[in-house]
Amino acid sequence: MEFQEMQSLWENMNQKVDQQKILTDKLIIDMTQERYANKLRSISIPESISTLICLAVIIYLISNFGLLDVWYLQLSGAITIISCLILPILSLKSIKKMKTINISKNTYRESLTKHAKEKIKFMLIQKISFYVSFLVLILSVIVFGKIMKDIDVFTMTEKLNWLVPSGIGVLYIFTKWVLKKYKKATTSANNILKELEG
Repeated sequence: MEFQEMQSLWENMNQKVDQQKILTDKLIIDMTQERYANKLRSISIPESISTLICLAVIIYLISNFGLLDVWYLQLSGAITIISCLILPILSLKSIKKMKTINISKNTYRESLTKHAKEKIKFMLIQKISFYVSFLVLILSVIVFGKIMKDIDVFTMTEKLNWLVPSGIGVLYIFTKWVLKKYKKATTSANNILKELEG
């Protein structure tokens, strides 16, 4: 009888230890998921703000499109609108894919692989945006110059001599800084996932 009681006690203890381990593992996974989401939030918030700015630019350009009375001004306006529409959507979709990686439903290896794949896509979109933003800056100067001041910069090139180079310089410094911050955030998110290996 004593042996059976000991065996029953031992089995109960084993079950409690197993349950405790399951709870601890779940807690670790939940905490990792939260830290991972927080790290990606440092990317999604600025991208959401820049998307709202792009949306405001699109609305403003569409509502004043009639003021662009020459074909090259209309082309500049159309390219600006398309760029301000497509690039933020691609960026936000890429961030969403990274954020939807569910650590509890995937294995450690699957989570890392999915994150690595989505990180490459996201950084590629950011690099494309980096180069396109210089074109958009020049086109914006042309379009907004016409809409706001009724200036056709194609016929007044002296305005471009200082305005565009200084704008490109500021944009270059800013976008380089943003790329560096995004790369750091996505790498940190990856390192959070790697902690699960231990």
